[in-house]
Amino acid sequence: MMRRAFILGLVFLITLTGCVVSKSKYTAAVAEVESAKAELEKIRMHRDALEQQLNNLREVNKKLNAEVEQMASELQRIKESRQSEQAMLQAKQAELMKKQREVLTKFQALKNELIALKNQNAALKRTVLRYQKELKEARQQRTAGLVPSSKTAPPPSPSQQSSSSLPSDSASPSLGRAPININTASVSDLVLFLGVSKETAQKIVDNRPYRLRGELVAKNVIPKSTFDTIKDRITAAP
Repeated sequence: MMRRAFILGLVFLITLTGCVVSKSKYTAAVAEVESAKAELEKIRMHRDALEQQLNNLREVNKKLNAEVEQMASELQRIKESRQSEQAMLQAKQAELMKKQREVLTKFQALKNELIALKNQNAALKRTVLRYQKELKEARQQRTAGLVPSSKTAPPPSPSQQSSSSLPSDSASPSLGRAPININTASVSDLVLFLGVSKETAQKIVDNRPYRLRGELVAKNVIPKSTFDTIKDRITAAP
Protein backbone atom coordinates (compact mmCIF):
# COMPACT_ATOMS: atom_id res chain seq x y z
CA MET A 1 0.00 0.00 0.00
CA MET A 2 2.84 2.32 0.80
CA ARG A 3 4.47 1.41 -2.49
CA ARG A 4 1.36 2.32 -4.43
CA ALA A 5 1.01 5.58 -2.58
CA PHE A 6 4.64 6.37 -3.25
CA ILE A 7 4.25 5.62 -6.96
CA LEU A 8 1.11 7.70 -7.23
CA GLY A 9 2.84 10.55 -5.49
CA LEU A 10 5.77 10.30 -7.84
CA VAL A 11 3.47 10.29 -10.89
CA PHE A 12 1.59 13.25 -9.52
CA LEU A 13 4.83 15.10 -8.98
CA ILE A 14 5.99 14.39 -12.49
CA THR A 15 2.67 15.52 -13.86
CA LEU A 16 2.84 18.78 -11.95
CA THR A 17 6.33 19.55 -13.10
CA GLY A 18 5.41 18.78 -16.63
CA CYS A 19 8.32 16.49 -17.07
CA VAL A 20 8.11 13.44 -19.23
CA VAL A 21 9.64 10.38 -17.50
CA SER A 22 10.74 7.42 -19.46
CA LYS A 23 9.82 3.89 -18.50
CA SER A 24 13.41 2.97 -17.66
CA LYS A 25 13.72 5.84 -15.21
CA TYR A 26 10.42 4.91 -13.67
CA THR A 27 11.60 1.34 -13.22
CA ALA A 28 14.87 2.56 -11.69
CA ALA A 29 12.99 4.79 -9.31
CA VAL A 30 10.73 1.94 -8.28
CA ALA A 31 13.80 -0.28 -7.72
CA GLU A 32 15.39 2.38 -5.55
CA VAL A 33 12.21 2.65 -3.54
CA GLU A 34 12.13 -1.11 -3.07
CA SER A 35 15.79 -1.09 -2.06
CA ALA A 36 15.18 1.74 0.40
CA LYS A 37 12.21 -0.12 1.78
CA ALA A 38 14.29 -3.30 2.23
CA GLU A 39 17.07 -1.31 3.84
CA LEU A 40 14.54 0.29 6.17
CA GLU A 41 13.21 -3.14 7.10
CA LYS A 42 16.73 -4.31 7.86
CA ILE A 43 17.27 -1.26 10.02
CA ARG A 44 14.04 -1.99 11.89
CA MET A 45 15.04 -5.63 12.41
CA HIS A 46 18.47 -4.54 13.59
CA ARG A 47 16.84 -2.05 15.97
CA ASP A 48 14.54 -4.77 17.33
CA ALA A 49 17.55 -7.04 17.82
CA LEU A 50 19.41 -4.27 19.62
CA GLU A 51 16.40 -3.60 21.83
CA GLN A 52 16.19 -7.32 22.64
CA GLN A 53 19.89 -7.37 23.49
CA LEU A 54 19.41 -4.27 25.61
CA ASN A 55 16.56 -5.95 27.50
CA ASN A 56 18.70 -9.03 27.99
CA LEU A 57 21.55 -6.88 29.29
CA ARG A 58 19.16 -5.17 31.69
CA GLU A 59 18.00 -8.55 33.02
CA VAL A 60 21.61 -9.67 33.40
CA ASN A 61 22.41 -6.39 35.15
CA LYS A 62 19.52 -6.94 37.58
CA LYS A 63 20.75 -10.45 38.34
CA LEU A 64 24.29 -9.19 38.81
CA ASN A 65 23.07 -6.45 41.15
CA ALA A 66 21.08 -9.01 43.16
CA GLU A 67 24.12 -11.29 43.37
CA VAL A 68 26.34 -8.37 44.39
CA GLU A 69 23.88 -7.40 47.14
CA GLN A 70 23.72 -11.01 48.31
CA MET A 71 27.51 -11.28 48.33
CA ALA A 72 27.77 -7.98 50.23
CA SER A 73 25.26 -9.25 52.79
CA GLU A 74 27.15 -12.55 53.13
CA LEU A 75 30.43 -10.66 53.48
CA GLN A 76 28.94 -8.49 56.23
CA ARG A 77 27.63 -11.58 58.01
CA ILE A 78 31.06 -13.25 57.80
CA LYS A 79 32.69 -10.07 59.09
CA GLU A 80 30.30 -9.88 62.06
CA SER A 81 30.77 -13.60 62.76
CA ARG A 82 34.54 -13.18 62.67
CA GLN A 83 34.36 -10.26 65.09
CA SER A 84 32.17 -12.34 67.42
CA GLU A 85 34.61 -15.25 67.23
CA GLN A 86 37.53 -12.93 67.95
CA ALA A 87 35.69 -11.57 71.00
CA MET A 88 35.01 -15.13 72.21
CA LEU A 89 38.64 -16.10 71.66
CA GLN A 90 39.84 -13.07 73.59
CA ALA A 91 37.45 -13.90 76.46
CA LYS A 92 38.63 -17.53 76.52
CA GLN A 93 42.25 -16.42 76.40
CA ALA A 94 41.67 -14.08 79.35
CA GLU A 95 39.93 -16.89 81.26
CA LEU A 96 42.79 -19.30 80.54
CA MET A 97 45.34 -16.73 81.70
CA LYS A 98 43.34 -16.23 84.91
CA LYS A 99 43.20 -19.99 85.52
CA GLN A 100 46.92 -20.23 84.80
CA ARG A 101 47.64 -17.57 87.41
CA GLU A 102 45.42 -19.39 89.92
CA VAL A 103 47.18 -22.69 89.21
CA LEU A 104 50.59 -21.04 89.59
CA THR A 105 49.48 -19.48 92.89
CA LYS A 106 48.23 -22.84 94.19
CA PHE A 107 51.40 -24.54 92.98
CA GLN A 108 53.54 -21.97 94.79
CA ALA A 109 51.45 -22.43 97.95
CA LEU A 110 51.82 -26.22 97.73
CA LYS A 111 55.54 -25.82 97.11
CA ASN A 112 55.90 -23.62 100.18
CA GLU A 113 53.84 -26.09 102.21
CA LEU A 114 56.04 -28.95 100.99
CA ILE A 115 59.16 -27.02 101.96
CA ALA A 116 57.67 -26.35 105.40
CA LEU A 117 56.80 -30.04 105.82
CA LYS A 118 60.32 -31.02 104.77
CA ASN A 119 61.76 -28.60 107.30
CA GLN A 120 59.47 -29.98 110.01
CA ASN A 121 60.41 -33.53 109.06
CA ALA A 122 64.09 -32.66 109.15
CA ALA A 123 63.68 -30.99 112.55
CA LEU A 124 61.78 -34.02 113.84
CA LYS A 125 64.50 -36.34 112.56
CA ARG A 126 67.15 -34.23 114.27
CA THR A 127 65.15 -34.34 117.50
CA VAL A 128 64.78 -38.12 117.29
CA LEU A 129 68.48 -38.53 116.55
CA ARG A 130 69.32 -36.29 119.49
CA TYR A 131 67.07 -38.28 121.82
CA GLN A 132 68.51 -41.53 120.54
CA LYS A 133 72.02 -40.21 121.11
CA GLU A 134 71.12 -39.08 124.63
CA LEU A 135 69.53 -42.46 125.39
CA LYS A 136 72.59 -44.25 124.08
CA GLU A 137 74.91 -42.07 126.15
CA ALA A 138 72.71 -42.59 129.21
CA ARG A 139 72.82 -46.37 128.73
CA GLN A 140 76.58 -46.24 128.36
CA GLN A 141 76.91 -44.12 131.50
CA ARG A 142 74.60 -46.42 133.43
CA THR A 143 76.49 -49.49 132.23
CA ALA A 144 79.78 -47.89 133.16
CA GLY A 145 78.44 -46.88 136.60
CA LEU A 146 77.23 -50.36 137.56
CA VAL A 147 79.50 -52.09 140.15
CA PRO A 148 79.15 -55.88 140.45
CA SER A 149 78.31 -56.98 144.01
CA SER A 150 80.25 -59.88 145.57
CA LYS A 151 77.52 -60.61 148.06
CA THR A 152 74.44 -62.54 147.21
CA ALA A 153 71.28 -60.69 148.08
CA PRO A 154 68.86 -62.56 150.30
CA PRO A 155 65.68 -63.74 148.65
CA PRO A 156 62.84 -61.28 149.05
CA SER A 157 60.07 -62.01 151.46
CA PRO A 158 56.57 -62.79 150.17
CA SER A 159 55.39 -59.35 151.25
CA GLN A 160 58.24 -57.73 149.36
CA GLN A 161 57.48 -59.84 146.28
CA SER A 162 53.82 -58.83 146.33
CA SER A 163 54.67 -55.18 146.82
CA SER A 164 57.27 -55.24 144.05
CA SER A 165 54.83 -56.84 141.62
CA LEU A 166 52.46 -53.88 141.95
CA PRO A 167 53.47 -50.68 140.13
CA SER A 168 54.04 -47.69 142.35
CA ASP A 169 52.65 -44.19 141.80
CA SER A 170 56.00 -42.83 140.77
CA ALA A 171 58.87 -44.25 138.78
CA SER A 172 62.52 -43.70 139.24
CA PRO A 173 64.31 -41.81 136.49
CA SER A 174 65.50 -44.07 133.70
CA LEU A 175 68.50 -43.53 131.53
CA GLY A 176 69.35 -40.24 133.19
CA ARG A 177 66.00 -38.57 132.32
CA ALA A 178 63.01 -37.74 134.54
CA PRO A 179 59.96 -39.97 133.96
CA ILE A 180 57.19 -38.59 131.78
CA ASN A 181 53.79 -37.87 133.32
CA ILE A 182 51.10 -39.88 131.51
CA ASN A 183 48.42 -37.46 132.79
CA THR A 184 49.95 -34.34 131.23
CA ALA A 185 52.24 -35.42 128.38
CA SER A 186 51.21 -34.78 124.79
CA VAL A 187 50.89 -37.45 122.13
CA SER A 188 54.13 -36.41 120.44
CA ASP A 189 56.01 -36.48 123.77
CA LEU A 190 54.71 -39.97 124.51
CA VAL A 191 55.83 -41.14 121.06
CA LEU A 192 59.29 -39.58 121.39
CA PHE A 193 60.06 -40.48 125.01
CA LEU A 194 58.40 -43.89 125.24
CA GLY A 195 58.87 -45.14 121.68
CA VAL A 196 55.21 -46.20 121.35
CA SER A 197 53.09 -45.77 118.24
CA LYS A 198 50.95 -42.71 117.67
CA GLU A 199 47.77 -44.79 118.09
CA THR A 200 48.95 -46.13 121.46
CA ALA A 201 49.91 -42.63 122.61
CA GLN A 202 46.48 -41.35 121.60
CA LYS A 203 44.79 -44.16 123.59
CA ILE A 204 46.85 -43.18 126.64
CA VAL A 205 45.68 -39.57 126.29
CA ASP A 206 42.02 -40.55 125.68
CA ASN A 207 41.80 -42.71 128.85
CA ARG A 208 43.05 -40.08 131.32
CA PRO A 209 43.20 -39.52 134.25
CA TYR A 210 45.34 -42.21 135.90
CA ARG A 211 45.90 -42.58 139.64
CA LEU A 212 48.43 -45.39 139.22
CA ARG A 213 50.67 -46.41 136.37
CA GLY A 214 49.17 -49.88 136.48
CA GLU A 215 45.82 -48.48 135.30
CA LEU A 216 47.26 -48.50 131.80
CA VAL A 217 46.95 -52.28 131.93
CA ALA A 218 43.80 -52.30 134.08
CA LYS A 219 41.97 -50.09 131.57
CA ASN A 220 43.24 -52.20 128.65
CA VAL A 221 45.06 -49.20 127.21
CA ILE A 222 48.30 -51.12 126.56
CA PRO A 223 49.27 -54.78 126.97
CA LYS A 224 51.30 -56.00 129.94
CA SER A 225 54.39 -56.53 127.80
CA THR A 226 54.38 -52.91 126.65
CA PHE A 227 53.80 -51.71 130.21
CA ASP A 228 56.79 -53.72 131.46
CA THR A 229 58.92 -51.98 128.84
CA ILE A 230 57.90 -48.40 129.69
CA LYS A 231 56.93 -48.57 133.37
CA ASP A 232 60.31 -47.25 134.57
CA ARG A 233 59.96 -44.19 132.32
CA ILE A 234 56.46 -43.04 133.30
CA THR A 235 54.70 -41.60 136.31
CA ALA A 236 51.05 -40.98 137.20
CA ALA A 237 51.68 -38.10 139.58
CA PRO A 238 48.82 -35.56 139.52
